[in-house]
Amino acid sequence: MPKLKKRKGHEEEFDRNKLEQSLKKAGAKEETIRKVAEAIKPREGMTTAEMRTNVSNELKRHEPEAAKRYENFRK
Repeated sequence: MPKLKKRKGHEEEFDRNKLEQSLKKAGAKEETIRKVAEAIKPREGMTTAEMRTNVSNELKRHEPEAAKRYENFRK
């Protein structure tokens, strides 16, 4: 799995389970969680901010309300 660059500068291996859990916390349906997780293609060195943007954009296509909740987690 590729490593993502975290806010504080360190790198961490992409964890699909973490992504799925964050989508679940946002209230996305199981089918949407699966679709979004499959559509996200992390690349080596991608920042977590870029990842969140990609996830949010994909989630908006399926469940706009869940996308709003997902976007507000870290604000």
